[in-house]
Amino acid sequence: MKEWSYYCWKIIWVIGLFLLTILSFDIENQIKDSSQFNYTPVYWSKFIIYFIWGMYLSLILIKKWSIKFNFPLFICVFVPCFFFSLIVPISAAFSISVPFLGVWFLKVIHSGMIEIVAGLTFMLSIFQNGKNEND
Repeated sequence: MKEWSYYCWKIIWVIGLFLLTILSFDIENQIKDSSQFNYTPVYWSKFIIYFIWGMYLSLILIKKWSIKFNFPLFICVFVPCFFFSLIVPISAAFSISVPFLGVWFLKVIHSGMIEIVAGLTFMLSIFQNGKNEND
């Protein structure tokens, strides 16, 4: 019975993946259509959608749902990724030009991977995600 629930959980996760894809696509298109000249809501929606994507992807990686804070993962991966993913929405909201950003950064930030990694590592840094130190 335990093995059956394990497979059921994975199938439900895949169904949720399809639903999240459809939902995020529809929300992103609605926001793009409603804000034709103001790109601030578009940047904020992309940030939130990709961050939620990262959190959702982490659900399949978390083995044990007990809270065990992983401080090195939080500080070394989540905080920098979260900070860099907020640069574009904040600069768009306040019309700030960030001088140290180059073309390389725009390519990286528009891929959405930084936000996904931020969401993924946020969840993995809070919950116990695998082997114990004793294993």
